[in-house]
Amino acid sequence: MQSRLSRRSFVRSAGIGVGVAATGLTSAVVAAVPPVARRAPGLPDAASITATDPAMLSAVEAASLLQARELHPVELLDACIERSSAFDGATRAWVRTYPELAHEQAERAADRLSAGNAPLICGLPIAVKDMYAVAGLPLTASSRILDGNIAAGDSTVWRRLRDNGAVLMGHVHNDEFAIMTDTLQVGNPWKIDESVGGSSGGSAAALAARFAPLSIGTDTGGSLRIPASRCGISAIKPTFGRCSKYGIIPVVWTRDHPGPLGRSIADASLLLSYMTGPDAFDPVTAIAPPVPEGGFPIVAVGGDNPLAGTRLGVPRGVIEMLPDALVTMFGRFLDLFTALGGETRDVTMPAEPEGLLSNDAVEVGLYHRQWADRLLSYQPPTAAIVGLGLAALASPAIDWWQLARARASYQRDYNRMLEDSRLDAVVLPGAITDGLPRSTAAAVSILGASTVPFSWANYTGVPVLSLPVDRSAVTGLPFGVQLGGRPWAEAELISIGLELQAAAPVWRDLPPLSPSARALPEVSVCAPGPGPDPTNTGAAAPSFSFVPTTSTAPI
Repeated sequence: MQSRLSRRSFVRSAGIGVGVAATGLTSAVVAAVPPVARRAPGLPDAASITATDPAMLSAVEAASLLQARELHPVELLDACIERSSAFDGATRAWVRTYPELAHEQAERAADRLSAGNAPLICGLPIAVKDMYAVAGLPLTASSRILDGNIAAGDSTVWRRLRDNGAVLMGHVHNDEFAIMTDTLQVGNPWKIDESVGGSSGGSAAALAARFAPLSIGTDTGGSLRIPASRCGISAIKPTFGRCSKYGIIPVVWTRDHPGPLGRSIADASLLLSYMTGPDAFDPVTAIAPPVPEGGFPIVAVGGDNPLAGTRLGVPRGVIEMLPDALVTMFGRFLDLFTALGGETRDVTMPAEPEGLLSNDAVEVGLYHRQWADRLLSYQPPTAAIVGLGLAALASPAIDWWQLARARASYQRDYNRMLEDSRLDAVVLPGAITDGLPRSTAAAVSILGASTVPFSWANYTGVPVLSLPVDRSAVTGLPFGVQLGGRPWAEAELISIGLELQAAAPVWRDLPPLSPSARALPEVSVCAPGPGPDPTNTGAAAPSFSFVPTTSTAPI
């Protein structure tokens, strides 16, 4: 298929799509292109990009070709749909796809690109976690409880992406109501019988399988970071309040973080720039500092020592919790960091206050009490957590407020740790097991996430990057790390990640996914639900909220 707007085309012939998708990229035959409209600011030179299938492009590569008008948005969309149809029979990442709507959006994106002033995200297909409302489309949280539910409006994050020309491919699976840290209905593209993690497992699997160049998810207790590590992709959990939660089905209102996933940190950073901004429906967003002019960084500076002067804290005891294969990969990551000029220091992470999970249970119960008479309709593990939440509603109010105070103190303890050790970030593993078979994966709730090093970032509300660092010599499965920084310091953290990925671009590795055809479930837009909340459920957040701070003052 030749691009409608292009001076050159991708080499595509009968049968080549599946063959290339299974084996990876090959060099394209590229015709000479006049040196005009070749490079949008921050994007790679269009002439330097080679691929045989547009679905193989990273988001920044696809954006470069779209901006240069050498790739049509419909061609990119069709390539992603074709690859999904050919391979999603095993992964089953998609809950629903919206081809009619997506093609309409792709055509509109083409018009904007033709005008020459389109946003960098314009024309890029996106997979959306089944927790984000899109007006007139089903929203089910991957649960039978919401069968037949139609969103009454748009979530703020999706509205911003749509208004900037993003193309909605469909909703992808998460664990039921995003409560568990796994997504057992989705297969890992690296090994289908392995866990993808969760709860944003479908978002990560769709990226790793090259079904879409971008996706969005949420993180309440590691729900972006766990699947990013297990699927070998990148993610950003922004500071709490950087992205609006309005129109997203809640898990725990004061811990939920909407965030972007991409194959690389550059991809995720590009997406994050269009997800942010103040929203009257989520007042915490009003205190967020503005996004840097031109958006968050997407290009590494490079050079011999690009991380000179950067200090990374390694929490004591973190290595001891890992199996040998992960210890080796974690050590290689630290070696790479120091080779680029960085310095590592041992630190002690502050202890999370006891009882915080009780507060989380109250919030779970507060949302799910609207279905208190339908507990048997939930999956058994979810029903147990919802039941715990309903019981927690009887807790004295003073307990909630005392624990909220303890959480505020904990955040300041974390800030003080960074300041006292003069750290730019801390690093923790993205998983503590070398793979996890779906058949034996324990159903771990976000309320039990304290058993793994993830909830620290949700309680402090700080930004965290997830970076793939290597694949295990034992299982062949990916392993990633978490880089956590200061509140609102996404740009500085992203700059570190860009340098690390420029030096070791393991994010480009392609899973050995075998063809497995599937007739994708297709849905058309219909009349929106009655609302008033965009999710068409009782999701309106209480007036109180956690608020991030950079303060180090003790409480």
